[in-house]
Amino acid sequence: MSGEEVAGLLRSMLRRDELGPGDRLGDERSLAAELGVTRHRLREALGVLEEQGLLRRRIGRGGGVFVSDGRIERNLNTIEGLPDITRVQGVRLTTTLLRCELTLARPHDLRQLRLAPGAYVHHVLRLRNADGRGLSLEDTRVPADLFPDLARHDLSHLYRLFRDVYDIHPELSDESVEVAYATIDEADTLGVLPGTTLLRLTRVTQDAGGRPIECATERFVADRMRFHLRRYGVVGNAHVDQRQGDGDPDVQRPVSRRPATRSVQQPHAHY
Repeated sequence: MSGEEVAGLLRSMLRRDELGPGDRLGDERSLAAELGVTRHRLREALGVLEEQGLLRRRIGRGGGVFVSDGRIERNLNTIEGLPDITRVQGVRLTTTLLRCELTLARPHDLRQLRLAPGAYVHHVLRLRNADGRGLSLEDTRVPADLFPDLARHDLSHLYRLFRDVYDIHPELSDESVEVAYATIDEADTLGVLPGTTLLRLTRVTQDAGGRPIECATERFVADRMRFHLRRYGVVGNAHVDQRQGDGDPDVQRPVSRRPATRSVQQPHAHY
């Protein structure tokens, strides 16, 4: 059986099981056994489907073969840098530093970072490309006194730099997402058309002591990202099920171990 024939069997599995983006098809060992083919032949087929954007292999704990529509999935419940997110999802991410300058903090910086008037910040602007296509523009400002000589370091992975070089650990991130549209300059940098739908994410990150260490704005090309959010029902300090307990409307039963999840698919870009 050729790699193309195995790829055809995998496509049939996707249709049969009605799998959608983000669903796990299985791991290589179990898929090879189910199809009755060698791991080598299976990998040939997976390579074909990856090139077509139908599947993506993920590494690490919880890895395997997943259905894909070409989007990168970002979990809003965890603090992870984009390099870590894309590496696990099998996406080649490159970072281009567009600006890194020491500048007087703006009024917005003073409020978000709780700085005194006259304080300075490092202003970092980066372009992210995923598998050769423009993915996001990230505009970041961090307190200069916390990160001296920032420009001397590799700025492709800021959170790793914060931890490894400055011993400052991002702990809490307050984020909001809204729809925006690419300006002429943004479109030119990202390689999309002016007016393309973007997802504008604003963020303030704190360390374990509640000190703001970063305020940032990221603009993602909307049809290249998916944001995932896991929500918990909470009453007081306990997780509870919203269903009534045994007919008594005043009784709330403990929630199951599997919290509800919601995956938000973003609008497509205007091309």
